[in-house]
Amino acid sequence: MKRLMAVLFAASLGVPAIGEEPAEDLDQLLQAVKRQQQEQRALNRQRENEFLADKRKQQQLLNQARSDFERQQRDNQPLLTVTDGNSKEIARLEQELAAVVEDMGDLSSTFREFAGDFSAVLQESMLTVQFPQRSERLQALADADVQVSIEEIQDLWLFLQEEMTEAGKILRFRARVIDTSGASLERDVLRVGAFSAWSDGDFLRYVPETGELLSLSRQPPARYRKAAREFVADGSLHTLAIDPTRGSLLGMLSFTPDLRERIAQGGTIGLIIIGLGILGGLLTGWRLVYLFLVSRRIKAQLTRVEQPGAGNPLGRVLLAVEGVSLEEEELLQLKLDEAVLAEMPALERGNGLIKLFAATSPLLGLLGTVTGMILTFQAISLFGTGDPKLMAGGISQALVTTVLGLVVAIPLLFGHSVVAYLSRSMIQRLDEQCAGVLARTAEQRGE
Repeated sequence: MKRLMAVLFAASLGVPAIGEEPAEDLDQLLQAVKRQQQEQRALNRQRENEFLADKRKQQQLLNQARSDFERQQRDNQPLLTVTDGNSKEIARLEQELAAVVEDMGDLSSTFREFAGDFSAVLQESMLTVQFPQRSERLQALADADVQVSIEEIQDLWLFLQEEMTEAGKILRFRARVIDTSGASLERDVLRVGAFSAWSDGDFLRYVPETGELLSLSRQPPARYRKAAREFVADGSLHTLAIDPTRGSLLGMLSFTPDLRERIAQGGTIGLIIIGLGILGGLLTGWRLVYLFLVSRRIKAQLTRVEQPGAGNPLGRVLLAVEGVSLEEEELLQLKLDEAVLAEMPALERGNGLIKLFAATSPLLGLLGTVTGMILTFQAISLFGTGDPKLMAGGISQALVTTVLGLVVAIPLLFGHSVVAYLSRSMIQRLDEQCAGVLARTAEQRGE
């Protein structure tokens, strides 16, 4: 029992229970425990001494490391200053680089935008027919999505310089021309700047959508085409007509109606007015010629009053009183009045009809105006006011008939005035000669 308790106690104290001579009683166990404690204390003191020795060594190493660190800091202080300066310089350069990159991005976007706009301008220019390859290059400059390069900027500048230089030249070159039948032919083209072009004396219009030169179906007056042909022939100084709108005016020329189309816009009433004008003009011309010839014959008869002839009114009046006795003054006056009255219808023939035509033409023009307005309001009631072209027919008829009526009436009024003046002057001359005959008769009777 004692032995068991000694084992348990030794185990609780950490003393090995197995020895060379196990304890037989408590005294032996106590001695063993004391002995073990002394050994343990000695071991602990040894360990403590070793730890303290290591601590002093570590302190020495720490002190040595601190001294080395301080020495390294003193050695590296200039390098730290340089490093701090380099860090600040790197930060500044990074800011500059960011600003340059941003500016380059703005420059590239501005360049691409301008290249796209200039490409559209060149497409509208007539010079594209002569230099078709530059459109593709400009489009490539506008569509690129990388940073712009010096070469691209130089290319764009060259295109601008080329456009300005070529726009101030007058030259000839070969190009494809679409004629009025739709056939594409290779022809010599005369170009005046970027404004107008001719081929074989015919004006050409540039079509930007297709990049082709189109021969106008309706050409300007012949004098302009003649000047172009003469300039091509001899190259001397000539006055050439150009289109400052770069084709807009020439394009509108094809939509401008000519005289025949204007007349057709007047409709039936316009044709009636023109017919009256032609008849009135012919009648006026015939009366003027007739009265002019009669006036010459009367003047010729005045030089030989003693020998009257039947080929003029004055001669027939004098022949009417030939053979009448001077004693019969009343009969002589009646014969003269009868002869003058007989000549008046021939001298005044057609005057009333000319006046009728002159008065009727404006009324027909007014009738055409009313008819045209009726057609206009009818178109408005059917189709509304959305499309002005639907109302253009009625308005054109109203205006054209009014113009035709005035154009016919004004010359006919002047013609009627001239014809009436000539006829009245001749009748007055006949009356003067009759009065002269009566005066000479009275003188003879007085003698």
